Amino acid sequence: MKLNKNYIQTLIFLSLYLFAVYFWSQPYQERKLPYGEYDAMSHFEVGDYIAYNDKSFIELPPYIDIRYGLDNRYRPHTLWYPPTFHSSLAVMEVFANERVLPIYLLNTILATFIIITSYFVINSLFGFLPAILSALLLIFSPRDFMPYLWGQWPERFAYAFVPIILYCFYKYFISYSRESSKPAYIYLTALFLGIDLLVHPLVFFQSAVTLTVMYILLSIKHIKQKKFVFNWKHLAISAAILLLLFMSFPVQTFNILPQIAKKSVTQEQKERGLDLSRLLQWSLNPKDYAGSVPPSYFSFREMHGLWTLPFLLLGILFLALRREERDLFLLAWLIALYLVLHRDIIGKASFLHRSLSASAHIFAPLAAVGAVYLANAIKLPKNYNKYLKYAVAAVFIYFALTVNMAYASKLVSKNTYNPNTIDGFFSSLNAQEFQAAQWILENAPASVNVTVLGIPYQENVLPITSKKIRWLGAASQHVNRFYYFLENKEDILKSKEWYIMMDYTMAGPLNDRETFNYMQQFEKNISATHALAYDKDNVRVYRIEAK
Repeated sequence: MKLNKNYIQTLIFLSLYLFAVYFWSQPYQERKLPYGEYDAMSHFEVGDYIAYNDKSFIELPPYIDIRYGLDNRYRPHTLWYPPTFHSSLAVMEVFANERVLPIYLLNTILATFIIITSYFVINSLFGFLPAILSALLLIFSPRDFMPYLWGQWPERFAYAFVPIILYCFYKYFISYSRESSKPAYIYLTALFLGIDLLVHPLVFFQSAVTLTVMYILLSIKHIKQKKFVFNWKHLAISAAILLLLFMSFPVQTFNILPQIAKKSVTQEQKERGLDLSRLLQWSLNPKDYAGSVPPSYFSFREMHGLWTLPFLLLGILFLALRREERDLFLLAWLIALYLVLHRDIIGKASFLHRSLSASAHIFAPLAAVGAVYLANAIKLPKNYNKYLKYAVAAVFIYFALTVNMAYASKLVSKNTYNPNTIDGFFSSLNAQEFQAAQWILENAPASVNVTVLGIPYQENVLPITSKKIRWLGAASQHVNRFYYFLENKEDILKSKEWYIMMDYTMAGPLNDRETFNYMQQFEKNISATHALAYDKDNVRVYRIEAK
């Protein structure tokens, strides 16, 4: 039986995508413990709260509000995202009847959707080979999986809609210009654009800029027709769809307006004035984001592999020279990304480095198109170009695996955020702490706060260990604090609003005798007058009430 070519290509892509899910899911394959930076905590705890309490919410619970309560400028102390994304996490958790793995698995699938949508669009416009090569590069894109690991979950999912938004608009424009108007495409553009807004406004903004640039470039291409692609009826229906989605969650979406309106320039930028030299720079200054993302995040070599640069430049050159309608699709995407990455010139620098994370979405297809163009540009006798094309593709795949995959494997593996590693030991919950947090969730009143002794709080480790405290809060759904930082320590011992958690799981491995002795003395003092409520695996919880 002869297999259909399309079936074979689909099978190849599905195999590649399943590998992507496997590759990105390595950090949680062997453990059921939550991990990530502060953003990961917020998204996990929102989804987990919805699942555990079987309801959505607007007002933030205290343990979430303590960190994010003022983020929403339209109405403080309310959920800062529309509940759609987090409700999906909650449904997955309820369906699977497990707290951690379902949320992380669904998040992985949603984050890797960009591989699916990008492949579909590039395959439709440029064919299978550029599409599969660009999909391969996206799997190993640190600017995609690093934010995914850190916790920028809705943003990662939102980017998956960008290729589809652009493609639907492109199809509408082409059909309209050829007197075969297909308004369904512009309605789909508005629908997906509205969904993008509900998932993450930053990506919505980027999509809107790209649509504007694409419209301008395509209009210039068709200027000889003396016809503008513009229909009041189609525009009105599209605007109604977008407005309907925008107003579906007014508390959350109206927070977008003050965020867009505000200036975000630093004092240094004000003193420096208008810096036009930024126009000659593609990336950003790593020093401006020290402590937020590593310097490697701003390196083309480490994020994309220096070997991709010749293919990337060749792809841009080829598209610019040919300038077919489909070529303008990619060029508009590239130009729009450049504009978005330089919005700091007009004082809009908030989350600027977040936009940099979308670079692989356009760089990968451009490099793949450049590789295929190189093979086609070299003329060989007797139709040997077909074989040359596959030879270039083989070289492309070789470097993608030996350079990009090798580097990516160092960043995402079974040891990423693993509590058994040095970094994970200080920042991530271990099994004993998570079990204790689960007990607090199920047994402690929602109103009580939990203070913790045993987690190091010294200045040299505090930026890391503070994550562990926050993760205890997320896992226990209670406000958690360092005992050592509290000003009213004596009052706490008299209050029924506080539980005390004695965490000995770190003092032993660290051989911190001073902390260990202090904890023992402290526990001796309170055990005479307060009830021991939990005692398991070197973690004890005292209920602050007289026996």
